[in-house]
Amino acid sequence: MFLKKNWSWVFNLALALSILMLIACPMESDDDDIPLPAPGSIQITANDGALVLQWTRVAAAGGVDPTYKIFISESNNSLEAVEIFPTDGSGGSLVKYTISELENHKTYYIWVKAAYAGLGESDFTGVYQGTPIPPPANPGTLTVAPYEEMLGVSWVAVTDASFYEVYYKAGGAGETPPTDATMETVAEPTVMIEELDNGTSYTVWVRAGNTAGNSAGYATAAGTPVVPTTPPTADKKPETPTVVPGNAKLTLKWTPVSDVPSYKLYYGTTNDFSQATPVEKPILPKASPVSGDITGLVNGTSYYVWVQSWNSASTKDNSPVSDPASGIPQAKAAIDYSNTTFSLGSAGAEFVYAQTLPPSVFNPTGRPNSDRMTRVQETGLGNLFTDGAAWYIRDKYPEQNISFVFLHGAYIDNVLPAGDITVGSLSAIVRTADREDKFVLLSLTGAQLKAFFDEVADVVHSGRGGPSNTAFFGNVSSEVHYTLQYRKPPELTQAIIDGTEAKYSDMDTSPYTRGRIKAGTLKINGVDIDDTKTYRICTTETLATGAFFDTLLDGINKVVTDDIFWHGVAEYIYDQGADLIPLVDGRIVIEGGVPLPSPWVAGDWIYTEE
Repeated sequence: MFLKKNWSWVFNLALALSILMLIACPMESDDDDIPLPAPGSIQITANDGALVLQWTRVAAAGGVDPTYKIFISESNNSLEAVEIFPTDGSGGSLVKYTISELENHKTYYIWVKAAYAGLGESDFTGVYQGTPIPPPANPGTLTVAPYEEMLGVSWVAVTDASFYEVYYKAGGAGETPPTDATMETVAEPTVMIEELDNGTSYTVWVRAGNTAGNSAGYATAAGTPVVPTTPPTADKKPETPTVVPGNAKLTLKWTPVSDVPSYKLYYGTTNDFSQATPVEKPILPKASPVSGDITGLVNGTSYYVWVQSWNSASTKDNSPVSDPASGIPQAKAAIDYSNTTFSLGSAGAEFVYAQTLPPSVFNPTGRPNSDRMTRVQETGLGNLFTDGAAWYIRDKYPEQNISFVFLHGAYIDNVLPAGDITVGSLSAIVRTADREDKFVLLSLTGAQLKAFFDEVADVVHSGRGGPSNTAFFGNVSSEVHYTLQYRKPPELTQAIIDGTEAKYSDMDTSPYTRGRIKAGTLKINGVDIDDTKTYRICTTETLATGAFFDTLLDGINKVVTDDIFWHGVAEYIYDQGADLIPLVDGRIVIEGGVPLPSPWVAGDWIYTEE
């Protein structure tokens, strides 16, 4: 085990021995030697006192399957690295290993080699790094501000928190949220909960989370939305916004003003607010800074812009308005997809890819936090890809009038860290086999679309993480909402076969791992699907040619574009720019089946013989 202690003498000894070996045994060169392949991209996920490593198994060389050697150091120098935990990586296409007993908040550097018996070893992979972290502490006291049909909730940021889960329910009570509470995740310690009923009391719960787990408890408070009788007062004047030019648009960013539920944007070609044109849709302060777009502008033209605090009692003349800012819309340089360091934008928080799964009859000891959440439930990462693709297709092919985007869970294969997003880092998220996959557009009737989602619901969903049973999981853009319902499995204490605790390989789990769309929950833009209506679907070429889902083969008016799917997502990120924030909005609710991290609901659909 890699123990929590001073390893400097080990690293120094390893360095000295390496130098002596190089002096005593100079390496011979053979131009005919073919380099042995090393593992590709290494995914490292932080856990409590541990790092979880994962990579794709390397193909055999000369008929020899490789084993793997892992090296770790506290400095970015492979000569100082200590070899630990050799593994054969058996058990599937992915190799996983957990390095435990590390020190939290200390950065470790990792290299991996592939070793081929009788042939030699590969070179080191590139250096990867990770920093173990514990689960975060409970959030502090919540502050709940009442607004019109909204509640503004804030709390003190928690060390080590990568995200926060916010639950709310009308008339709720207790220290923990009920299973039917509404939930969303946010990256910042503030959220505006919308579409509430004025005069109704809501209870709010918040807990912190990261890849090591969730806080042990919740912070909770209550609030009641109210109808304002007066507009925001003069002291609620917004700051002068920062203006980010885009293609035929200007993006405005500003710090939210306390007790202001929404904002309106204005623009004009002269510095005269009385002549300014309003952007009709109010901007809600979903994050800090608040961000809003003014679109439909003319590139190369100088515009003045204003931000106004707003509520339902506001008019243009009675609510405080910011000082003017200005900007000139302009198209950005084209993305250079051959340059892996080309910067697309930045993520304001980590888009979580993997989390620990709780124990269940399927996995009596649980599963490590390398389990891929895009294959089992809604994630901010899956939503980024589907919503980004929808934006791209609507921008480039508006005549197609797409209804939504559908993407299989296996397409996404790595984490998106906080910070700079480059062409290289985004492409590394995409499964290698899918990196050339193109956009395809096709049409299905409402009846066919229902049959398609029945197929989506019927794939195995055991939470075991293998590609054979979770790769088909659907990721959908924001227009689609549904509940995917599974039967409630036996409790662990009930899972006994011949007096022995059952493992998933010992029992028939299929009754519990194949689901259905819960009646009344499947909606497009909030409306039930009409059997006779035609819906335009955007997906990938792989799926449109019948991989995973037969119903898509029935699609008509198919258009295979020349656009690579992840390039469309890259264009979206490039357009949005800085500080993208993960968003989970409840478009897919998982009810029953294998226990999952929130927002999973336990469910009460009991299995019976049919």
